[in-house]
Amino acid sequence: MREQHGIHLSYNKAYRSNEHALNQVFGDPWESFQRLPAYFYVLEQSNPGTVTKIKTDSKNQFKYGFMAIGASIEGFNSIIRPVIAIDATHLKARTKGVLLVAECKDGTK
Repeated sequence: MREQHGIHLSYNKAYRSNEHALNQVFGDPWESFQRLPAYFYVLEQSNPGTVTKIKTDSKNQFKYGFMAIGASIEGFNSIIRPVIAIDATHLKARTKGVLLVAECKDGTK
């Protein structure tokens, strides 16, 4: 900033400005958690057989969410393979957490 615009900008001010800009573009992630119940409701209504669950702690803060799309459930039930792989990745955003994904492959293909 100093070289391009002649302005001294501290690290903290730059960080806060970046956070503010990200919130303006993408929205506040904490507010997104409050929208999950409505999203899960619409998901269940528009996808027959879909199962969703939201768990909150004693302060009513989001703890975890589960969703299984109806078509995926049908696929798992029709294949019924003895091995279902669970894969996980750690989320590195401000909210942190872990994303788990279940996968079942058709062994004949």
